[in-house]
Amino acid sequence: MAVVCYFIPYLLLFASMIKLQNEPAGPNVRRVPGKKPVAIVLSLIGFLATSATIVLSLFPGADQPNRALATFKVVGATLVQLGLGIAIFTAERRRARRSTVAA
Repeated sequence: MAVVCYFIPYLLLFASMIKLQNEPAGPNVRRVPGKKPVAIVLSLIGFLATSATIVLSLFPGADQPNRALATFKVVGATLVQLGLGIAIFTAERRRARRSTVAA
């Protein structure tokens, strides 16, 4: 479960690298050698490798007596953890908007 939660930000990182290739670079920004095509290929490789790591981490070890239950617990606990993070983020965002409007 920890592997999944640790690697989700990397998925966002690689996806943002692809998205940012359409933005103009500032004067102090260093681009990937080979410019946009190489950056996109490297981002895709990183995204696919990270996705594969997440998927493979969902499979329980051979020593698990009930593999389906182990997989369900990992996926369920990960979804609960992500849901709590999204709920906290959303609540804080609403609170910040209310305080900005009130000020």
